[in-house]
Amino acid sequence: MAPLGTPHLAIENFSNRRRITVFTGLLASALLVATLVRPATALAEHFVAVVVHERTPNTYSAERLIEAVGGRVTRPLPLIGGFAADVPADRLSMLGPDGPIAGLYVDAPIRMASIGTEQWDDQEPTLAWRKTIRLGQVPYGIDGSGVTVAMIDTGVAQSQDFGDRVVARVDFTPGGNGDDVYGHGTHLAGVIAGNGAASGGKWRGVAPGARLVSVKVAGPDGATDVSVVIAALQWVVTHRAQYGIKVLNLSFGTDSVQPYAVDPLNAAVERAWAAGITVVVSSGNRGPGTINKPGDDPFVITVGAADLRQTADRRDDEIAPFSSSGVTQDGFMKPDLVAPGTTIVATRDAGSTIDTLHPDAVVDDDYFKGTGTSQAGAIVSGVAALLYDANPTLRPSTVKSILMGSTFRASQYRTGGGSGLLDAAGALASINSGDWANLGLVRSLGAGSLEDSRGRFHVHADLDHDGQLDLLRGEQDVLGAPWDSTSWSSTSWSSTSWSSTAWSSLISENSGWTSTSWSSTSWSGMYWSSTSWSSNSWSSTSWSSTSWSSVAWS
Repeated sequence: MAPLGTPHLAIENFSNRRRITVFTGLLASALLVATLVRPATALAEHFVAVVVHERTPNTYSAERLIEAVGGRVTRPLPLIGGFAADVPADRLSMLGPDGPIAGLYVDAPIRMASIGTEQWDDQEPTLAWRKTIRLGQVPYGIDGSGVTVAMIDTGVAQSQDFGDRVVARVDFTPGGNGDDVYGHGTHLAGVIAGNGAASGGKWRGVAPGARLVSVKVAGPDGATDVSVVIAALQWVVTHRAQYGIKVLNLSFGTDSVQPYAVDPLNAAVERAWAAGITVVVSSGNRGPGTINKPGDDPFVITVGAADLRQTADRRDDEIAPFSSSGVTQDGFMKPDLVAPGTTIVATRDAGSTIDTLHPDAVVDDDYFKGTGTSQAGAIVSGVAALLYDANPTLRPSTVKSILMGSTFRASQYRTGGGSGLLDAAGALASINSGDWANLGLVRSLGAGSLEDSRGRFHVHADLDHDGQLDLLRGEQDVLGAPWDSTSWSSTSWSSTSWSSTAWSSLISENSGWTSTSWSSTSWSGMYWSSTSWSSNSWSSTSWSSTSWSSVAWS
């Protein structure tokens, strides 16, 4: 289970048509990278780190099977009904589908790839990034108040750092109530808008006065599908006026290279942009020469990560080696700018999957530190909220022009850094500058393939409602409904059209911290067959978070 990553392998048991799907995580996105994998060991070349879903979690049958093939259990994972383990690579095929193991998910450890985040594991968290982007020089009173930032992520857990500023929690996962059981969304929410209440203000976010709307699209293992993210985008657009949504933060991405002009995910983020919402997307954690979709979209603000080397001196900065950058398949250079993306401290989701797996990443009890383009994107989302606080009449293209036009443009940001490093105070000082971004661009029609939009990353869901998970492929959504790109692209995104969607009766919508869940009989959840978030790493002194249950998260 990892963030956007390498293609999955299928281990077939030819005496039985059922199969175990082994998920090989990519380095790519930024959120999940390394979440479920163990630190590097001397035996890394011989053992594979796996996550096991038990058929009967309250027994020890699966654990005994792992030990029988020479493996070892490394950590219990009660949130997902299983455990983490190391298994000899040449014995994975011995773990057949008819025994006590219901699902076996294998990460391609970031430590064995060319790009990783291990070099930040032993670095102490600092506040240097705030000085580097001149956050302390933002005019007094500008803190994001009156502005709502929507997050399409893994949910948000309650924290005193948010107070009553989480105005809505929407859940697209089965039986969910908006809680974050993975931990990624909670961390980014703190980067964007945490007020540092649990630390006396020390570990506050960028816009501590901003409101948040959490739109949850992934559960305990980070699994989600492009079709769910598109539905979440539609919800945000239809409810933007109700909640005053001005900024949308999205760390999700795939490795698709479908042209943006026809891709449905690109068309969806552009609809949000055209509706007056500034969309901030992480570029991904797959390194130079790659850009995650929809970060490849020329309209949105795509953010890469800078490594500040724990100092406020910009002269020693560099583009983080995991930060995705380059020319898209359509000829656009991305990212648009970079922001600090290493060892960023923000709210901790105690008891979440990440928290359970990596207790050493905890900072001052109530906080976690993380590394990846997800964190960089969240910082830019926070600065966008500050701009709207200063001038509520801004349009997304103006915000993009301001952010890109006010960056620090030193030589170290020239390759892979877009227009340069974010300058929060510079952006506020340039708030009356021109609106030049996105001139001449043509919007996506969205009439392309939903399957091609997924790239190599797929989930499993109960598509035919028989109680068994099926691999989601082709032109159908996660509910098993056919995807009609022509019909979808021509449908208006209004409150009326939303109420007529299949999702409108399935999701839970909670105001603030109220908790009302729903019981869905139409689908039974998802598992990633690869990785897709951009939070590349939850760095601590003893581990490198290298694996979203989908590298789709940055």
